[in-house]
Amino acid sequence: MKMGKVTTIKREIEINQPKDKVWKALADFGNICHGHPSVSKSFITSTQKEGIGATRHCDFTMMGASAEEKVSEWNEGKNIKIEVAELKKMPGIDTMALDLAIRNNGEKTILTGTMEYSMKNGFFDAMNSLMMKNMNAKLLNGIMAGHKLYIETGTIVNEKTKLDTSIVKQIN
Repeated sequence: MKMGKVTTIKREIEINQPKDKVWKALADFGNICHGHPSVSKSFITSTQKEGIGATRHCDFTMMGASAEEKVSEWNEGKNIKIEVAELKKMPGIDTMALDLAIRNNGEKTILTGTMEYSMKNGFFDAMNSLMMKNMNAKLLNGIMAGHKLYIETGTIVNEKTKLDTSIVKQIN
């Protein structure tokens, strides 16, 4: 992943399920749409279904945007890092990655999401400062709350699902 000026957004949420159940949901790489309110459809595009090198396609609910994504890190039972290989109809973003990591918290699990992205040029850097960083922070809050709801209840989320993002903790 090439890096210009990188923006990092980090969030945490407690999931009332054991770590192995949370990992099982995260490792189901092709079905990110089940816990991501802004992904309307996702599917595996590689013969490999998990691990470093696995790829997927995601259709987003906004602007007809889509992404081709690839696993760049896979530490079984610990974390998965996904990098966007190609982004369509989302102007301004040059690189983007999301790391989802889990750790035990008694009988529960803490899910940490770290989003890193860079913009294509100075104009988009300015737009990032003005509004895109807030939009991406809200997006990450939705991903975290959506995964909590999906993993705890089995409810597949979408853009209309009411999510309690107030329980998502900002990490600096």
